[in-house]
Amino acid sequence: MVLVISLFVLLRDICACLTIKLLMKNQKAFYTLKRRSYRMIKSWLTALSVVLIFISFGVVGSVASSPLNDALEPSPIISMSAKNSSEVNSSVELLRFVERMLTNPSYPPSKPVVILPGELPSNLTVDVPIPSDTDVIGSLIRSEGTYKRVKIILDVPMEPNEVIKFYRDSLKNAGWNETEGFYHHEESGFVSTTPEDVIFCRYEGKGPSLQITADSLATEEGNVSDVRLDLDTDPGTGLCTERFYGPSWEDRAEILPPLKPPEGAILRSRGSGGGDGQWQSEATIETELNVSELTTHYQEQLMKAGWELKEDGMTASFAWSRWSFNDEFGDPWSGLLLVSEAGRENTRFLYLMVYRV
Repeated sequence: MVLVISLFVLLRDICACLTIKLLMKNQKAFYTLKRRSYRMIKSWLTALSVVLIFISFGVVGSVASSPLNDALEPSPIISMSAKNSSEVNSSVELLRFVERMLTNPSYPPSKPVVILPGELPSNLTVDVPIPSDTDVIGSLIRSEGTYKRVKIILDVPMEPNEVIKFYRDSLKNAGWNETEGFYHHEESGFVSTTPEDVIFCRYEGKGPSLQITADSLATEEGNVSDVRLDLDTDPGTGLCTERFYGPSWEDRAEILPPLKPPEGAILRSRGSGGGDGQWQSEATIETELNVSELTTHYQEQLMKAGWELKEDGMTASFAWSRWSFNDEFGDPWSGLLLVSEAGRENTRFLYLMVYRV
């Protein structure tokens, strides 16, 4: 822009010099006009220059707003996309970020965390069976001294109970032993008919250990089982050593009987806890049964467990019932069962609480 203005100023001065030169041919005319006309000529040339300068601003402005210039204008989004379009750089930065997320600065690993997207680990000290037609999501390897802790994520085209059966059959045939793990107690409260996980030890009372978890997952290709395999190659893993700690007499979570869902129902968001003479279990369940039918299903199981129905009430969206029973030591307990709509289609909320009287 400075260059354009300088050119037009130079043009104005050249025009002025040429005009004065022509007038100087007639000296008398020059002296006659110099007082009357010189200022007018100079003003005219200056006005012309200003007009030309404004025209130049318009031309430059139109070029600046053109699509071509927009393509050249720096943009944080475009520069970010350009950066992410580099497959090498984005992959390296992504792996660096994930590795940092998986480590604790206070307890840095002796060896880097190994991430294998879409791959199974190689050179494992034990053979891990994989169902056919499995889609391998990836693996994660943590090294702790000479041993490794490996997590493998799979999409398996089978039902969760079929996945558990596959690993039970395969691992038992290979000499593995199923164990109840570190906490030795029965499931209680609202439980799933499909085991959420099973644990196997390579040898009796010692590792390596393999924990299998299977859950239903809906994908674009259809329903599969999200399977997580957690392998610990340490022979002294706590999942396999003889160190079982069950609840104390005062903290008896098993005071709640196991309550199984109706056929075809899926339990979600299960939780339980308590202590000091009070326990509770809650869950959301996906089922086509309405509140009345679902309440009947669970009340029948409580009656089979020796509970006595004291009173109950029900609406179209909510049901409650109060119970009493004695535990194996003869101590009296009182219970409350709630079943309600959860605000989503075919989804109900379950709640069971007991307390020592």
